[in-house]
Amino acid sequence: MTTTGEALFHGCQPPTWSLIYPNKIDSATLTLISVITHLKWTSVCVIFDKSTELEALEFHHRLSVAGRYAVMYRMEDMTSSKIDDIISTYSKSSIMLNFTVFCRLDSCQSFLKQPFEFDRTNILRNSLLHFSRWLVNIFDDKDLMILENDHIPFDNVAVIQYSSSQLKLFENSHTIKKQEKSCTHTDCKWFPMYTLMWHRDQRGLSDIKINGSVLTDKDIFPNARFGFNNRKFLVSTIPSYPFVMLDNTTKTYTGITMKLLKQLSEGLNFTYDLIGPPDGNWGAELDNGYWNGMVGQLQRKEVDMVATALTVQSQREMVMDFTHPYYYEFSSILVKKSDPSETRWTKLLDPFSSTVFLFVGISVPACSFLIFFFEKYNPFYGKVIQRRKTRGLHHFSDSFYYMYGALLTHGGKHVPASSSGRTFLSCWWIFCIIIVATYTSNFVAFLTITKETLPFEGIQGLVGQNVFKWGTIGGSVYETIFKNSVLAERRSFWNGIVRSNITDPNVLSSDYDEQILKVLEGEYAFVWDNIPMEISVAKSCELSIISTDIFSTYALGLPNNSPFQKVFSDGIMAVLEGGLIDLWMSKIWPKLHSCHELLLTRAKPITIFDVQIALYLIGVGICLALLSLLTECFKRRCLKKRSRSRQEGETLANVNQNETISNAENTESQSI
Repeated sequence: MTTTGEALFHGCQPPTWSLIYPNKIDSATLTLISVITHLKWTSVCVIFDKSTELEALEFHHRLSVAGRYAVMYRMEDMTSSKIDDIISTYSKSSIMLNFTVFCRLDSCQSFLKQPFEFDRTNILRNSLLHFSRWLVNIFDDKDLMILENDHIPFDNVAVIQYSSSQLKLFENSHTIKKQEKSCTHTDCKWFPMYTLMWHRDQRGLSDIKINGSVLTDKDIFPNARFGFNNRKFLVSTIPSYPFVMLDNTTKTYTGITMKLLKQLSEGLNFTYDLIGPPDGNWGAELDNGYWNGMVGQLQRKEVDMVATALTVQSQREMVMDFTHPYYYEFSSILVKKSDPSETRWTKLLDPFSSTVFLFVGISVPACSFLIFFFEKYNPFYGKVIQRRKTRGLHHFSDSFYYMYGALLTHGGKHVPASSSGRTFLSCWWIFCIIIVATYTSNFVAFLTITKETLPFEGIQGLVGQNVFKWGTIGGSVYETIFKNSVLAERRSFWNGIVRSNITDPNVLSSDYDEQILKVLEGEYAFVWDNIPMEISVAKSCELSIISTDIFSTYALGLPNNSPFQKVFSDGIMAVLEGGLIDLWMSKIWPKLHSCHELLLTRAKPITIFDVQIALYLIGVGICLALLSLLTECFKRRCLKKRSRSRQEGETLANVNQNETISNAENTESQSI
């Protein structure tokens, strides 16, 4: 079945600058139906004034016959609330609304420039300026050039003028004006169509040139090719290196997000003004349900967009919309590195864990006791005469020093003669060789490579220690994440901030540089986005990053239920597919810095600080030797004293014995 519009163009090739119609048919109605058919509009909102009600009714009837849905409204009934009702009805099926207006020139002027409160607080009504198509049918003989001076806010407006002379000519004549190009069929006539183009200071009427019988949306509404038609948006931002950087001298913004915003403005043809949130916050939910910072600006519809490293978060999405993300990363914890000189003395202990050292330390005396047991009570030595008086492994001290010497690959002069002792000692030597070889190879690696020891791992490790305090940017997404999280470690993190905030409010400072200074002071951990931290680490060798499990995505922010979300998301995806984000990041990312030498693999001399533990061991050995010497001296002195006492006792006993004998002899002599 041929549609009305197709039948309209079937027998007549349209001339340039004109819309044609067959004679003997309602020209105004079929002209408009032809346009709507070729534009493939499925629904139309018809608005008419008092003088064009009959034409509007005829159009509505013909449109229904053509299978198009139409709703009629009187022009005097069109108010801001009525427009809102229309938008809420039609926006469920399509973001683009189609309007057809029947009017005289005067009423058309007053209607199109009527202030329907298209400000940013009425976001859906405001989007109507861009997401609407207007076919205006003016039944008037006046010059349409007056429309150029009217401040008509809608982007896409096409005008068809039905003058009385043309209508009369249609009804009573089969001739065509000489200045218009004739058609091959004598029953063809046409009405001129114009479109309102945007110029620098005013609108401009432009003839629509029709080539062939197919009309397209952009033929009748060429402004649709130019995006937002130089519309100005109010954009809120806040510095976040390297995405947004503010030059305090020139008051200009740079950075990856600013480059993205500029790229979108060029592709979508809009301009923008940049402002900051009055409170300087990113956006956190308050106790009364409202939000502060940039998110609060979007919630109150004070701005059209937020452009910075704004993190996508579920609570925020309840009061605003996010575009397609343009960057993804995990969050991090920034801490100050520990002083390497404080741990250099442990380099000799680094190759093995404390468990291995404990195992070796227990093995030496335990195995010493075993070899002592095997050698002392072995029947093999049963025939050895006076074995107890000779030195050997059957003495625990000799067995201990032998086993300890074997661990140092030296051994001793006493070796077992029994098969049990030799078997056990051979296994001990294999054990010692493996331990020494492993230790030596690892020790060389630890001497040549500086090992950074992290004070903790992740959020759970941070809240589980008692040395570091922690903080984050106040009023940011992290405040919302930790405050509202059901995870125990994140709740503990927030409780720790609340406790620290009593004595140190700077733990929630919104100044990134101030947070970095607190980290450099020591014993403070700062949780934030990874990219600015990576750059801070590149600038300072004293800082170190600890990863977390918090995943962040950055996107542009729009007011809630924004009809522009898809437009900006499509633009961002085009930028991502073109690789521009990576290109901008590579230009901003710092090159080799003062800390890069720490990452180079090259030979370096061993300093006295690297082997200082060996000196400590010498000192310990000297102290133990002196202690042993003092013990031996004390023992020898005690033995001498005991020997002297024994000799004195024996001498006294001999004297007493001699006196007794002498007395006995004297007694015997007296008796005689």
